[in-house]
Amino acid sequence: MEIKLDDKYQLESGIRFLTGSQALVRIPIVQIRKDIRNNLNTACYISGYRGSPLGGYDQQILKNIDYLKTHNIHFQPGINEELAATSLWGTQQSNLRGKGKFDGVFGIWYGKGPGVDRAGDALKHVNLAGTSKYGGVLALMGDDHICESSTTSHQSEFAMVDAMIPFFNPGGVQEILDYGLHGIHLSRHSGCWIGIKCVHDNVSSGATVDLDESRLSIKDVSSEFYPEEGLNIRLNDTPQAKEHRLHYHKIKLIKEFCKINELNKIIYDSPNSKIGIVSTGKSYLDTKLALEKIGIDQNSAKEVGIKFLKIAMPWPLEDSIIHKFSEGLEKIIVVEEKRSLIETQIKEILFNTNRNINVVGKLDEENKDLFVSSGALDPGEISIKLYKQIKKYYPSDKIQKKVNDIKDLIQQNRNLLNVKRIPYFCSGCPHNTSTRIPENTRAITGISCAYLVQHMERNNEGFTQMGSEGASWVGESVFSNTDHVFQNMGDGTYIHSGILSIRHAVAAKTKMTFKILYNDAVALTGGQALDGLPTVAQMSRQLEAEGVKEIAIITDEPHKYNSSENFSRNSKVYDRKEIISVQINLSEINDTTAIIYDQTCAAEKRRRIKKSILPEPNKKIFINEKVCEGCGDCGIQSNCVSIVPVETEYGRKRQIDQSNCNKDYSCVDGFCPSFVSVEGNLTIKKNNNKELIKKINSSISEPKLPEIEKSYGIMIAGIGGTGVVTIGAILSTAAQIDGKGSGVLDMTGLAQKGGSVKSFLRIFKDPKEISTIRLSYGDTNLLMGFDLLVANDDEVLKTLDKQITKSIINSDEVMTGEFTRDKDFYLPFDEMKENLIRIIGEENTNFIPSNTIANKILGDSILSNMFIVGNAYQSGLLPIKANAIEQAIKLNGVSIEQNLNAFRLGRHSVNIKNEILNIVNDKNKVLSNFDEKYKDRYNFLIDYQNESYAQEYKKLVEYAKSYEEKISHSKNFSNAVAINYFKLMSYKDEYEVARLYSNREFINNVKQTFEGNYKINFYLAPPIFSKKDKVTGKPLKIKFGQWIMIFFRIISKLKFLRGTFFDPFGYLPERKSEKKLIKDYKNCILEIAKKLSKENYNIAVDIASTPDQIRGFGHVKEKNIKIAEDCQSNLISAFNESK
Repeated sequence: MEIKLDDKYQLESGIRFLTGSQALVRIPIVQIRKDIRNNLNTACYISGYRGSPLGGYDQQILKNIDYLKTHNIHFQPGINEELAATSLWGTQQSNLRGKGKFDGVFGIWYGKGPGVDRAGDALKHVNLAGTSKYGGVLALMGDDHICESSTTSHQSEFAMVDAMIPFFNPGGVQEILDYGLHGIHLSRHSGCWIGIKCVHDNVSSGATVDLDESRLSIKDVSSEFYPEEGLNIRLNDTPQAKEHRLHYHKIKLIKEFCKINELNKIIYDSPNSKIGIVSTGKSYLDTKLALEKIGIDQNSAKEVGIKFLKIAMPWPLEDSIIHKFSEGLEKIIVVEEKRSLIETQIKEILFNTNRNINVVGKLDEENKDLFVSSGALDPGEISIKLYKQIKKYYPSDKIQKKVNDIKDLIQQNRNLLNVKRIPYFCSGCPHNTSTRIPENTRAITGISCAYLVQHMERNNEGFTQMGSEGASWVGESVFSNTDHVFQNMGDGTYIHSGILSIRHAVAAKTKMTFKILYNDAVALTGGQALDGLPTVAQMSRQLEAEGVKEIAIITDEPHKYNSSENFSRNSKVYDRKEIISVQINLSEINDTTAIIYDQTCAAEKRRRIKKSILPEPNKKIFINEKVCEGCGDCGIQSNCVSIVPVETEYGRKRQIDQSNCNKDYSCVDGFCPSFVSVEGNLTIKKNNNKELIKKINSSISEPKLPEIEKSYGIMIAGIGGTGVVTIGAILSTAAQIDGKGSGVLDMTGLAQKGGSVKSFLRIFKDPKEISTIRLSYGDTNLLMGFDLLVANDDEVLKTLDKQITKSIINSDEVMTGEFTRDKDFYLPFDEMKENLIRIIGEENTNFIPSNTIANKILGDSILSNMFIVGNAYQSGLLPIKANAIEQAIKLNGVSIEQNLNAFRLGRHSVNIKNEILNIVNDKNKVLSNFDEKYKDRYNFLIDYQNESYAQEYKKLVEYAKSYEEKISHSKNFSNAVAINYFKLMSYKDEYEVARLYSNREFINNVKQTFEGNYKINFYLAPPIFSKKDKVTGKPLKIKFGQWIMIFFRIISKLKFLRGTFFDPFGYLPERKSEKKLIKDYKNCILEIAKKLSKENYNIAVDIASTPDQIRGFGHVKEKNIKIAEDCQSNLISAFNESK
């Protein structure tokens, strides 16, 4: 099948793959075309405020804005939800005064759950006022049932009921399209706004749908339901008349419309049924899958005696379908997520019917919890609870066995690991710096990416609803002994409503500092441009006008401002390096102050660079591994996830992930001489293996594709921001091209910020067979684990089944954000592998170092995901043809050649696995043999100083060996001495740093990483020349040009002065300390070696290993020495007490 990306909007019929957000974009296009066919000249107005799960809606609108404009569809993002709703009220008045440009204007309002709450007053007013004859309004309410990307779980149905706005609850993408068109029609005729409930499972999903615009035949309600004056909006309407019209005419018409159009449907029907099951939306699909899991489908439901009712419009619930459905039933089970709405209406409808029907839902007959209102419902758990109700009427060993199988899976697939990949700031995120605060102070988070800082041990905690940031402190401050706080606020929040909170704090004369994080994008929901964002200068003047006492403008680019900038009179510009001192000064002012922290969102900057809107920075950072001490201060200073560990023979060091780095450069502030900047006309060297690239573009035999029974479940698990969702979209599109049906559900939300992202993908033989997309217990046929940790996520593990699941997992270690703060942080990678093997079996797991392969062969680790797709295909695990996948890659239009190469390399890797692994295997592996380690370090010390110096090292190691051999066959003690005595003896003074920079290895490593015309700059803190930090008094680094290499070569040749009277550096306190450490360690080993026994052996090994904690330079090293000495002191006490 040949398809185009624009088909989803331009075609008037056909089968195409659409996401929920794209379906929402299509609705007004179809309605305009329908109106034209009915000789109506209409327009559409869309406004609202983005937020998960509707975070991608306005992005899809903006991608197609030119096409929408040709259809008279006007998009105006709202400053906030309330104002957007009021603007839509205005569109319904456009014809009331005879001045309208069109026959009518219909509209779409959107907002996430908290936005629905905020707009409550507006929604009541607009619905009472009504809609125009050829207008109508849809209200999209985005609900986050399990608080994946919110500050509270929410359910907006009751807000809709309170405003008396009828609403649909679609189960998937097709129903979003269908209910949307029904909704506009109904809104025009009833005069009501019509709601559509949007959750992750419908609006964040994608599916193959029928685009035929003639497939819906919408019936109109007869004239008897209309009062003489009609139901639409009018001038000079009274509040009492509006209320009466809504209560006694509009709602009746709504119910009648549902009835005659048969929107609520009995899916399973049988005249002898005793049990009725009722559900809606996502819960309907979950319930349908739950029944299928225990062997109950449309045919077997007749034998069991089950009726199944699917509700399209949960409120107001149409009465006649309930009466018809309930005939002959003894029990009705209502399955609905969150609080009960349908259940209570059914009880009301049946109350006076004299039918003895037991209605259960949230509670069972014994008032015990059944389908709880907190969290979300899962098909597996629904299966178990449904059969508990069903077996009272139809006990079945066959069904019971299926229930037991589900229970067994729940037990077997429990996650035994207590580790999660939680969302974190992106590489180079401005908040890495902006959320730093002075010691012994407190900050409150806000509704922005800064919300994530609560997990980062920065004393930023607490939050309020959006727009009220700071108002909580206005109240607390009156009764608190805390003198001052900092309040984070995003620039989007500031525009939305946050400025009112600042005004409130000023009016209350509250001592606090607002930190407005001006990052030039709505970073939390996809990087959209901010609507109505003032310039920094304008914002400073606004704040001054509000009465803010003093304003500090902090930026990473202070030079970009010039004298012509019209800042407020009480503001001053600072470099971000001064953020702590600025905050200290502001905290001492007895008034409301503000910081505008100006730095572009790192993810948005990356997007703009890719689109050539911004130039690629001509500066990249590189770490000299040999100089690096692995102290982690670079992570502490930058909080950046692009600093990754590298395991070397001399311990764990740091390196920059060049594929992920967003060029924030704050890592350079780590107090360490290992950082250099490479500047000029340069690019990252693409280490493409050209011979292998040629080979992978050669032909390869086609594998036997797997059979699809009801559906084929694919779980895609990876890290947010690395293209996980893109893979799901490409494979769904490929299934469409291949003539199959598909559905994909992306679980992202906050997880898109480096957290756990899962895409549930189902492939169907025929598009007409599309049903539930979410994968539940035992539904996964193929697990593609782009990240080993996310592959161990609870939501992933529960879908696995040893009987059917095959997996391909990226075995490369990818650290979580904790590594930025903890230099010794490790993830239990071996345990994670074992956990997957335990659940699905070793024969069903294939671990591949795909990041390393993609980076070393294709030149970019981001291609790792597509490599795994190729491997899965060639392994016979993807039921979609290769040419369809390649066509989908081309349609996606991003890095086409690179992704095709990655897919093909993945395919060939099945046949040339060993060849590929030989290419990517690190030749500089860590030595495992004691003798090799010993010899390596001995030779190193000869180069470090001389052979005599190395002999001193040898003597102590041999001494330790001699005593160890008397009591143990193990070499743990002598190994610890060999490693740690070497570490102390090879301390990195000026001579050694100069030697490690002036040798060829460093230059060669730079050349292997970058190509082009560039210069290398160095960041050092010479003891005599360095300035001191104003707050901490610690030395600051100075940037030196490449000329310093000459100095390095000279200094390195003077190493013979080390330790002599003529050593100028030997008189520095740090050098004296290092010499003392060597002497003390030697004496300690000489002492404890003589006392070695089997009882104290392990303690002795720990004592010998304490220098491993001594890492870093200057004040960082000094701090770590104290930690190591305290640890050693405790261990020696334990050693002496042991017998």
